[in-house]
Order: sequence, then C-alpha cells, then structure tokens
Amino acid sequence: MIKPRHLLVPAATAALVLTAAGAFAGQESAKDAAGDAPSTADITRVTVTNGDKTFTVRVKLHKASAERTHVVATLAPATEGAPTYVVRTVETGQGKKVGATLETTAAGATEATAVDCAGIKAAVSSGRNGQVHVRVPQSCFGDDAGDFTVDVVTVTGAGDVSDETDDPIEVEQG
Repeated sequence: MIKPRHLLVPAATAALVLTAAGAFAGQESAKDAAGDAPSTADITRVTVTNGDKTFTVRVKLHKASAERTHVVATLAPATEGAPTYVVRTVETGQGKKVGATLETTAAGATEATAVDCAGIKAAVSSGRNGQVHVRVPQSCFGDDAGDFTVDVVTVTGAGDVSDETDDPIEVEQG
C-alpha cells in the first residue's frame, strides 16, 4: 500500500517544475568572428535575455575596457509602428565606471528622445575575454515591452562603428 505522504513528493516536484518553467526568460545568443575589429571592440558573442522584469544584453569582447569599449544595442519591438529603442553604455567619470542610457525614436522620426527610467545599469568586466553587461527594466519600455529584434555594435569614443553582429537577434519575452 502506498502511504499518502509518499504521494506528496512527486506532486511537489511536479509543481516546482511547472512553476520554474514559467520563470524562464526568452534567451538567444549569437557568435561573431574573432579578429574582425580592434581587440577592445571585437565582439565574440552576444547573449540577449528578455525576461518578465528585465531585458539584458551581454556582449563578450576579445579585450573589454571601460574607457575604450562602448556597446550600442538597437531594439526594435515586434509591435508594428512601435518606436525603436537604443541602449548604450557611457562613461560616468574617471576610472572604470560605466553607465547606460536609453533613448527612443518614434516610427518615422529622426530625433531620439531620452527615456527617463530608473534601474538601467551597465557593467564591464575588463581584460581578455571581458564582458559588457547592460540591464534595462521592462517597465522602461512601457506598452512596447515584449518581443524584440536586437542589433549590437561596438563604437569608438567618437561614435564610429568598430564591430557589429552579423545578423539581428530575435528574442521573445519569456
């Protein structure tokens, strides 16, 4: 005879699996050829995570540097007619501090508008195979939160493109 308490373990395990499955974010990655840009701007891999609460872009670089490495990600929502968003890393002062900004451009417009939203963060782990990490709360996108197509580039301090991913990354919100 199976005792009732033995039935609780499989039921609890199944409930945890179902709950955890709903918590996973949409995530897509893309590799980029190494050596096609200066080492401090050479993208080798991009991972985009589109969760319920945050949108994250991680860019692995051949040799990341907070002073010389700037990442720009252009986000196009799947909603037709929605504005395009641009998140970029920026220097915040002397040393290795880095921040991020978010701008939006309405469909058909030529001027970008800064999005005032708390919680946008960026970080750089410097050195060989370093990484630039940018996190944007989904609330910053308002009604446009959802699925995105993402293009990622690295730029010089003067704004010139150094490297870019070969193809856009499409990521569903998970």
